[in-house]
Amino acid sequence: MKAKILSCIAILLVAAVTVCTFASCGKDENIDETATGTVAETTTAAPVEEETDAVVEETTGVEETSEVITEASEAASEEETTDASAMPSTKEEIIAYYNENANRIKPECKTIVRNYALNTQTRDAVISNSMLSGIANKLISANMGYDKKAEGQVLSSAEDKSEHFPVKFQTWTSKLTTADVISATCTDNGDYYNIVITLVPDTTPNIGLGQGHAGKAISIVTKDSIVEGAGSLGMSVIEEESISVTYKDCKIEAKVEKATGNIVAANYYQDWTLSLTAIGIDVTVAFGIEDDYTINW
Repeated sequence: MKAKILSCIAILLVAAVTVCTFASCGKDENIDETATGTVAETTTAAPVEEETDAVVEETTGVEETSEVITEASEAASEEETTDASAMPSTKEEIIAYYNENANRIKPECKTIVRNYALNTQTRDAVISNSMLSGIANKLISANMGYDKKAEGQVLSSAEDKSEHFPVKFQTWTSKLTTADVISATCTDNGDYYNIVITLVPDTTPNIGLGQGHAGKAISIVTKDSIVEGAGSLGMSVIEEESISVTYKDCKIEAKVEKATGNIVAANYYQDWTLSLTAIGIDVTVAFGIEDDYTINW
């Protein structure tokens, strides 16, 4: 009987760890994905060169004037090509565009509003003691849903932005490279671009913030946060070396104002899998966290 009680306590601790971990996670408003234009990866708008009104006559003075006008026209055309509002088209361009504008959020925006943080159980818990699976899944399911503490949270100070906006505890927001990204699309939607970036799964366990793929742009749940959430009581029965956290299906959505490059809305999703051993029982369970934000400039 004592062994069974300890087994149940172990499952409860797993759920407690989950709840404690969720307390530090959150997300933003739904981003309008309706596109009025074409996806950037398939079409690219060509720059339109300005025409010169100059008429070249067969005199030296007029030829010199024409050369000056032509140079001015070429300069204007070059400036138009490098316009900040030009839509990025390739994966490389979209990532660079997102990085540049995302990394302006913390130091330059006025406030960030955390619209919501939604926690879900994405797959049933797999437990070496099958008799406890149903109990664990019911317990975990009961603790899922929206984080009321995160709803409407306003981040105005540098400290708050750093702590609660991705990537947490960093002064930057994204260090993504093409190697971290499966796909990146940019869609023209009137005065805005809608960017969607899907990240490469992190199958190597226990990457840290700023590491791996998801860790470079999302406030991922880490092994350290699991240990901290469990506390001394939880870690007295959990084998720390058994803790494994991996990530898949991570995605970023951003709404960018064309004229300024300001990201006005951002949505982050992570699907993370936790595996651990507590009192000889192996547990694997997967969760989803969606954080939604509005950025005010």
